[in-house]
Amino acid sequence: MNEMELKDLRPNEQEKYTTAKDVIDLGCTDTAVRRGRARLGCTRKTLLKYVQWCKNEDISRFSHRNKGRKPATTIPQDTRELVERLYKDTYCTASFTHFLEILKEDHGVSLSDGTVHSILKQAMLVSPCSKKATKRLMEKRLRMLARKEHLSKAESEKINAAMAILDDADAHPRRPRSKYFGEMIQMDASELVWAKGAGKWHLHVAVDDATSEVVGAWFDTQETLDGYYHVLYMILKLYGIPSRFRTDRRTVFEYKSLSKPDEEKDTFTQFGAACKTLGIELEATSVPQVKGRVERMNRTLQGRIPVELLRHGITTMEAANTFLWDYLPRFNAQFSLKDEKDVQSGTFLQAPPDADINAILAVVSNRVIDAGHSIKYHNAYYQPYAQDSSSQRPRLFAKDTKALVVKAFDGTLLASIKDEIYLLREVEKRSSHSKEFDPEQRPAPSKRKSSTPAPDHPWRTRFLSPKVLASHIAKPREDYES
Repeated sequence: MNEMELKDLRPNEQEKYTTAKDVIDLGCTDTAVRRGRARLGCTRKTLLKYVQWCKNEDISRFSHRNKGRKPATTIPQDTRELVERLYKDTYCTASFTHFLEILKEDHGVSLSDGTVHSILKQAMLVSPCSKKATKRLMEKRLRMLARKEHLSKAESEKINAAMAILDDADAHPRRPRSKYFGEMIQMDASELVWAKGAGKWHLHVAVDDATSEVVGAWFDTQETLDGYYHVLYMILKLYGIPSRFRTDRRTVFEYKSLSKPDEEKDTFTQFGAACKTLGIELEATSVPQVKGRVERMNRTLQGRIPVELLRHGITTMEAANTFLWDYLPRFNAQFSLKDEKDVQSGTFLQAPPDADINAILAVVSNRVIDAGHSIKYHNAYYQPYAQDSSSQRPRLFAKDTKALVVKAFDGTLLASIKDEIYLLREVEKRSSHSKEFDPEQRPAPSKRKSSTPAPDHPWRTRFLSPKVLASHIAKPREDYES
């Protein structure tokens, strides 16, 4: 072999030849062999084999026997072109896995999932089901290739076709606003350090799609059911009952990721039951562009509310939520598109009485009476008391009796047991009075006055029936997904 044939060897093969030649030049001593073995990381027998090849000037032995051969598993070029052409021209809206099934069923092409992914990725094609990061990387790669000079016509067409498919996958065309005020309310929550030194809060926001009016807002430590309930309460008190909510699917389905789903954290079912009771349609989406109105409003509020809280010296969440009731009307007066015509033609319905709202915006959870005739709720024990009884003794139920614990919007704790509503009172962890050591105080006898529940007390509402309460836990039959 001549010098040109030596250059045809791969770098690692040239290293073997060079090392063997150096060992020969050093006289094949033990020291030379030991250094050669350390250099190549091989055994003495293998190194001496290389030395023998070099002595025989048989350089071709250093080249791998399979060099230049295609593997037996190589996909023919015409098959690769068929796969690329079919996906690009006909099935660009199908996922790669779905396209793999189509190839096998309709075209008799049986390929592995990884092979199809590899072929289409080399053709700069992405699946519509790809993650955003994958699409961004592909778009960056295509733009870099498009900036190169002296591209052939075929290369330019290939890049343009890939860009067109990528643009279609991310397309979110502009849509008109809703016609009526209250026809659709978009809801979302944004995380930020809203008050200086107070840590991160979540601002729950509701924006009317027709007028961009902020109809409700509430701060909470996390994106929670309680936060959405307070937003809905503000809407009901200030405007009435809207026609439809559009909210974030990632939030309302958060409970599914838990190993033990908690009914009280099941935002979709609890909030969905309240919406169903009020006659509000609930629509969920995971695409931010579909609820772009509230996404843009979040950005505006993130720039303004922290400054306003700083101006007014507000550092606590309670004060911030109180501030929102006064601030939102001023904010809407400046930015809302609502006019007198919108007020007259709006689709808001009259809100129910306060007692009904208090019961509708409730958090319901399943509980069981234990051996101590008590109900455990949030690491405390409660006992049921009859609502109209003058007795100070609790109502006792057998162990394992099922109960529905109702936390009304105002914080009142009730229990629905055997189709009856009872008031829950917490069992003291330690007695507040000792009959033996504390002096007995006998108050002067007074005439007992009968107490009548207030008009807005949860007992007065019809929304505490077992059927209505169960709907807060049982999954609604309607499909709220979009």
